Amino acid sequence: MEPKQPTNLPAWLQAPASTTSHATRVTFWQRNQRHLRALLRRLAQPAPAIQPRWHLAPQINLIRLLLLVLLIALIQNAVLLWCLALLLGFQLLWLPPGQLRRFVRSWLFSSVVAVIIVLPSYWLNGPATLLFFSLKTSLMLANAQYYRLTTPFQDLLSGLKSLHFPDVLIMTLAIAVTYLRMLGQHLLLTMEALETRTVAPTKHPYRLIGAMFGNLYLKSYAYALELYAAMEARGFNGHYVRSTPTHSHWRDYLSLSPDLLVLILFVLWRP
Repeated sequence: MEPKQPTNLPAWLQAPASTTSHATRVTFWQRNQRHLRALLRRLAQPAPAIQPRWHLAPQINLIRLLLLVLLIALIQNAVLLWCLALLLGFQLLWLPPGQLRRFVRSWLFSSVVAVIIVLPSYWLNGPATLLFFSLKTSLMLANAQYYRLTTPFQDLLSGLKSLHFPDVLIMTLAIAVTYLRMLGQHLLLTMEALETRTVAPTKHPYRLIGAMFGNLYLKSYAYALELYAAMEARGFNGHYVRSTPTHSHWRDYLSLSPDLLVLILFVLWRP
C-alpha cells in the first residue's frame, strides 16, 4: 500500500495574517463610537445652567441677547464695542472657574471657525475690515455662549413663547432636542452592527458614513410621521402650551439699562 502524499496548503493560507488593516478598521470604528457615546452622555445628562446673580425672566433675558446682537451688528464705533465687551467681562467674573474655562474653550473654538468662514473678505476689503468684522463676530459669539451657559433650555422655550414666536418654531426646537438622543442611539447601534459584520478593511470610510447618515435620515423621517400620528391621536392642535407663565419685575427691566444706554449713545453720538 502506497503512502499518501502530504497535502500542501495553498500559499495564501501559509502566509502570516497581517493585523495592520484590522487595527485600522478597529481604530476607525472605535474612534467614531467613542465620540458618539460622549455626545449621548452629554445629551442624557446635560450640564446644569449657571444661575446668575439676578435671575431674570426668560423673555427679558432673550430680549437682552437679541438687543446685544443687534447692537454689535450695527455699531461701527470701537469705543462702544469696547463698552459692550467690558459689560460682558463684568458678567463673566461671576462664573465659577470650571465654567469659565468651559466658556473660554467653546468661545475660542467657535471664534476660530467664524474667522475661517469670513477669511475670504480679506481679498475684498483688506485686513482692517477683516479684523474689525472678526472682533464683532467673536463678541456676538461670546454673548451667545454666555446665554447658553446661564439659561436652561426650558427658559429659552418660555421666552420664545412670551415673545409670541410661531408655535411651529417652538415645537420644532422642543422635539428636535428631545429626540436627538434617540436618533444618536440608533446611529450608535447601526455602527456597532456594521463593526460586527465587517471583515475586510474599510476602503471608503466616508462613503460608508454617507450610507449610515442616509439610513438615519430615512429613520428620522419615518419616526416623524409616527410621532405626528401619535400627537394627532392625542388631540394635538398645533399650539405649544407653556406650563408655568412667568412675569417680569422691575429688576428685569433694570437689567436692560446698560444696553439701552449704549443704544442711546449709538443713536446720538456723532464722532
